[in-house]
Amino acid sequence: MPESKMHVVIVGSRRQSCSNVPRADVPIQVGGSLAGLMHGIAVKRRGHDVTILEQHQSSTREGQAAGIVTMEHSQKFLDRHDLLKDQPYAVNCSSVQILDKNLKVKLEFQRPMLMSSWNVLYYRLRANFDGLASSYCTQTPAEPSLHGRAVYDQGKRVNNLYPDKQKVQIEVEDLVDRLISTISADQVIVADGSASQMRHLLQPQLKHSYAGYVAWRGTVMESSVSDETRKTFQNKTTLHTTSGGYIALYTIPGENGSLEPGKRLLNYVWYTNMAADSAEFQEAMTDTAGRQHHHTLPIGKMRSQVWENQRKVAHEILPQPFAELVDRTNQPFISAISDIEVSQAVFFGGKLLFVGDALVPFRPHVACSTNQAALNALLVEQWLAGKITLASWERQVLDYTNATRLRSVTWGCWYQVGYPSFFASKVRHLATLCGQGLRNGYIYLME
Repeated sequence: MPESKMHVVIVGSRRQSCSNVPRADVPIQVGGSLAGLMHGIAVKRRGHDVTILEQHQSSTREGQAAGIVTMEHSQKFLDRHDLLKDQPYAVNCSSVQILDKNLKVKLEFQRPMLMSSWNVLYYRLRANFDGLASSYCTQTPAEPSLHGRAVYDQGKRVNNLYPDKQKVQIEVEDLVDRLISTISADQVIVADGSASQMRHLLQPQLKHSYAGYVAWRGTVMESSVSDETRKTFQNKTTLHTTSGGYIALYTIPGENGSLEPGKRLLNYVWYTNMAADSAEFQEAMTDTAGRQHHHTLPIGKMRSQVWENQRKVAHEILPQPFAELVDRTNQPFISAISDIEVSQAVFFGGKLLFVGDALVPFRPHVACSTNQAALNALLVEQWLAGKITLASWERQVLDYTNATRLRSVTWGCWYQVGYPSFFASKVRHLATLCGQGLRNGYIYLME
């Protein structure tokens, strides 16, 4: 596409004043989490004005210390766009170990990985996008004058959007004064997360399919566990399998991004099977106010009796260091694992793109959600620069999405279901990779 200056809107959710309503010549983005911020930075650095519409009403995000593996595309994005390169953002885990019930190492292999957290990356990306100073990033980078204008508009919920000639019209509700306005954008990027309301609006036929198990998550500060537990994990990604599930653990930065041993966090994900129609599932997904959640029950909303029961299970089936972590977790949360398939990422004749989890969420086994967001943003940058077509952008995005989603399903089948499902899923995954390779090779020759 020709790179005349645009107004890009990124759809997410947060709050500022009405003076931040974007001009009609700017791109707009729906979603102000990691995927939205990555795209906002990439587009802004091309000289375009960017408005992020974010539903949350505060820039402060506490209690979102979930671990994130910064894989190849995430690292490439940060290497290219992060202006805070002198500030480390991740713990370097040296290897992966699988422990048995008696804590003997069943398997260990070298696989260095950079482990960060949602908090660390959010505040780092905010510093790069709109210069937000925080306890995570006390100094913000100076922006070159050639970069576009960046607005992070909080407390704004997108209720509807539709194409109108060469623009996209967006119906926005201010969650403070409840006023509704309509704004225009040259380009809209939808990044409103795994439970995307915009996906439901534009593709109502798509449904989440529950996979039959949940992920319990939590973090514990290193200094609050025993020396034996710290020694067991010692900067390694550690797994233990149980009947019908497994638990995975790795070390991530602590409060304010601290990498000091003792102040870092031990982050874990514990997968257990639960039938959708079971009383156990209904109880686990019902919050302290009695509301039932379909995807994720947020931090601070889990009922004490539910977590107390899970602590008892941990002491019954997990080795002592893992059980200690569960026992010392004060702010757990739980996600129901589900799948969704898509075949389209571009809408309104190229004026609207779905990216990150809003396009497709993966099962968390492969830890690729942030990686997907980074790849999508890097490819958007190539498209804006005229290096690839929009059709090529969509093809590459969907190829990665479909292959990674199937790989995550295969992992889930291996640990949670059993061999027949695993082999069937693996065959489908390999067939998809082969089909993509043949098609892309053909396209390459034709081009």
